[in-house]
Amino acid sequence: MGVNNQNISEIIKLIKKAYLGGVILYKKNYHNYFDMLLVIKKLKDANKDNKIPLFIAIDQEGGKVNRLPNEIHNLKNIYDVSKKDISLVKDYASIIGKILTNSGINMNLAPVVDIDNGTSAKSLYKRCFYGDYKNVIKGTNYYLDNLNKKIIPVIKHYPGHGLTTRDTHFIVPYITKLNKLDEHIKPFNECMDKCDALMVGHLVIRGFTNLLPASISDKFLSECLRKDYQGLIITDEMNMLKKQLFYHFNYLDKALKANSDIILLKIKDANEGYKILDKYQRILLSNKHYQDRLDDSVKRIINIKEKYHISDNTNILGIDIDKINKEIDNLNEKVNFTL
Repeated sequence: MGVNNQNISEIIKLIKKAYLGGVILYKKNYHNYFDMLLVIKKLKDANKDNKIPLFIAIDQEGGKVNRLPNEIHNLKNIYDVSKKDISLVKDYASIIGKILTNSGINMNLAPVVDIDNGTSAKSLYKRCFYGDYKNVIKGTNYYLDNLNKKIIPVIKHYPGHGLTTRDTHFIVPYITKLNKLDEHIKPFNECMDKCDALMVGHLVIRGFTNLLPASISDKFLSECLRKDYQGLIITDEMNMLKKQLFYHFNYLDKALKANSDIILLKIKDANEGYKILDKYQRILLSNKHYQDRLDDSVKRIINIKEKYHISDNTNILGIDIDKINKEIDNLNEKVNFTL
């Protein structure tokens, strides 16, 4: 379970007592780059008695979604970069990988592999690669090939927000154009072999997920995704569903029973975290089927952590901010350059 919270001390309590699998960093968690490194070191140090190291995750897309401190210049959005020259995605991913690796981060909730067809939800605006599914596949492959090999990329948001105009932060969208769905899933399917983690979006697929978003639909995750994909299945952030009246009372139960490996949750304090974990334990004890699934998820998580040599080592090098800013500025200038 991934957790994020402005109060780092609450997260540390959960790490020490509940052995969390990972945390997500947000910009509100630190004031500057030095502070960010200090937060990461505290999180890793809190987990020192656990044999399994933490996922330290961030969704650093660049552009609109930028979680890094202000001292680090922001990259242009991936849409404009890939529209200018798709090969620039190689440098884009390399810069992000360098920053995250040297800062003690080991998972990036990116890239966005949705296809923006021009009428898609505003939440996707310029977060996607430019062009049709062929261009999205090319850009995704460039990204995955050039991100530092110590960083776990998470392609998102399966099966794709491109067929809806609604923003999942405010309302759960319905996908009704099923004849177009294969095209939007294609970039994910083409890149699955290169990516060990995939995020599922809060998208209802009419006639298939029984009014449930794909992220908490056991039928969808088991029958449509798990049979073809053996990497980590991660839900989109669950608090989006908590805001929806229709899902408010049962979204977490459904999520815990569905066939995902990691559930992303935003909590207000450690006590809320303990209550959620207690609920999960009760669900597991009620059914051996869920216990077997948990065993499979734990094996996948441990295997991925070993594959990427994840460690709670607090000896974090950090980056040369001036040097990395020059690289960012040079790339941004290439995107802006016109004859």
